[in-house]
Amino acid sequence: MSVVLFRVLVAFLAVVGIIELLRAVLFSLLKTDNPGRFYLVLSFSGHDEQAEAALRSASERARWFCDDVQVVCLDAGMDEETRRICELVCSETPGILLMTPAEFQEYWSGRFANL
Repeated sequence: MSVVLFRVLVAFLAVVGIIELLRAVLFSLLKTDNPGRFYLVLSFSGHDEQAEAALRSASERARWFCDDVQVVCLDAGMDEETRRICELVCSETPGILLMTPAEFQEYWSGRFANL
């Protein structure tokens, strides 16, 4: 019985590995000289116990996804504790911006003014 489970597990992991390899090859074939920039926006309002974990997770996802991903922490009415936690994570982690909706709108209009 354990031999069968082991073989099923090995077969499953082999299939997952082949799929991941195909995905990596496909992404490398589709890569261009100007891939653009990706934005990952997390919006927090009120008290959020998971704010730190969400920001750190988003930062890691951005790092694994590609080179040019900007993580934005949007303050949509956070309480003081959540705001302090977000400020701390943003100061410790390069590449995360903490903005209010007004600042975010100004940032976007400034980024794409020349288009």
